[in-house]
Amino acid sequence: MKYLVFILCAMLDFDAHAYFEDPHHSFDMTHNEANSFDITFRQVNNVQQACDSESRRRGGTGFGYSVEACSFWNESVTGRACTVITAKKVNFHTLGHEVRHCLQGNWHDLRGEIK
Repeated sequence: MKYLVFILCAMLDFDAHAYFEDPHHSFDMTHNEANSFDITFRQVNNVQQACDSESRRRGGTGFGYSVEACSFWNESVTGRACTVITAKKVNFHTLGHEVRHCLQGNWHDLRGEIK
């Protein structure tokens, strides 16, 4: 039983660190999918609901986990565009995280930095 508790605690600790982001960690800007695009910011009262709804509207299934913000690529008549959904009050790190998605797409899995 003690062994099982130890394993579960270790898994929880690993999972918590898997999502840690250092806002001062440098990343390679040469991996950008786009360097020029239109960006639209939507500030909402319920971020989870808005992000899940936008995901479903685009054919997804929602996020399935808690989000503080989200971003989506669009193809527009003027070229590529990105929509960022945040709360009405947002911190610099969260906003920068989503803008990075606009620049580099799904960099979590692609770059091996965060899973």
